[in-house]
Amino acid sequence: MADPNFDGLAALEGSVTAVAIIDHDGNPNRVIDDQFPFDVIVKWTVTPPATATLLDGTWTVKVYAESIGPGPEVLIGTRNEPANGGPAYSAKLTVLPGTLPADVPPDSGVYKLVVVITYRTALNVLTEMAAFREGPTFLLRRP
Repeated sequence: MADPNFDGLAALEGSVTAVAIIDHDGNPNRVIDDQFPFDVIVKWTVTPPATATLLDGTWTVKVYAESIGPGPEVLIGTRNEPANGGPAYSAKLTVLPGTLPADVPPDSGVYKLVVVITYRTALNVLTEMAAFREGPTFLLRRP
């Protein structure tokens, strides 16, 4: 199903199909220890395939963490993925220790992810194509 928050070309529909947090041991998790890096995996699709083949630029994926309660709102990762004319894409963004404060007062250590995907043409022109998705809420804990 097309994502109503995937905006852009009239002949192209898209959907952010997954946003997951993977901790240092390779398992999906929503409680992360602050001394280890973790990954955010983002997957999205574009259809129809005939229109997707015209995409030859670059997708930019940005992941933000919004604090629930006291704490910062931070860009925690960005990654460029070349558009290959296919219908399915994914990006893995690694978040290093120290990027966010853990659950030590006054910071709650609880965050909600927000993903923004934009597209630039092969001539590096930023288009009106964009997708937005709220990701999982997670706790960054100090053990």
